[in-house]
Amino acid sequence: MKIFNALQNTGVLSTVLASMSCGFCFPFLASLGASLGIGFLSEFEVFFITKLIPILAWFIIAMQFYAWYKHRKNTYLFFGLLGPVTILILKYFFWMTEYRTEIYYLALASMLIYSVFSIVKPPRKSCCASNL
Repeated sequence: MKIFNALQNTGVLSTVLASMSCGFCFPFLASLGASLGIGFLSEFEVFFITKLIPILAWFIIAMQFYAWYKHRKNTYLFFGLLGPVTILILKYFFWMTEYRTEIYYLALASMLIYSVFSIVKPPRKSCCASNL
């Protein structure tokens, strides 16, 4: 199961890195990306925002449902889906609103917090007592 935790965390980190390329949409992430030396990715901004981030969000959602199928932990599913679903809803329905940047930052923060939490305390399949 460690490989699927790694895939989930890779999806989260990839989404954050893709967000760092958009200087106009997310100035904080763009300045962070420029300080890390990935400012050259700004020329691919349209591809990252329109294609890559939604694909990565769907990938994270698929990994969360697979983890839920294996462990049946609804709390992990809810908090794991909170960030990517928020990003997709924001992307497809509320992109032109004035508060999109703050919501996007909150979604990315929730994804990062969940990712760290799932590393520290990974979900385990609950054992049930046998019916005697």
